[in-house]
Amino acid sequence: MTARTKILQVVEMPDRTRHPIPRLATAADVRREMADLYRQARTGQVEIGDASRLAYILTQLATMLRIDDLEQRTAALERALRLQNEKAAKP
Repeated sequence: MTARTKILQVVEMPDRTRHPIPRLATAADVRREMADLYRQARTGQVEIGDASRLAYILTQLATMLRIDDLEQRTAALERALRLQNEKAAKP
């Protein structure tokens, strides 16, 4: 049996200014982040290709937030309807 040697290569990454990761808990948070991203792309702070990819992710996140909101509202309405039916069924 022969021993295998792995060679690791260090790859230098360009320095990029790290921005704090925003809290994206609401559609308004996502909207603000998309607006910031747009401004950064327009001023050349973010490359257009990168901005496009990030905007796509933000769009998907906004969609998920809407779906989550609708699921919560639907569950609340179903609970309210169930309680109303239970009250109506009691003599």
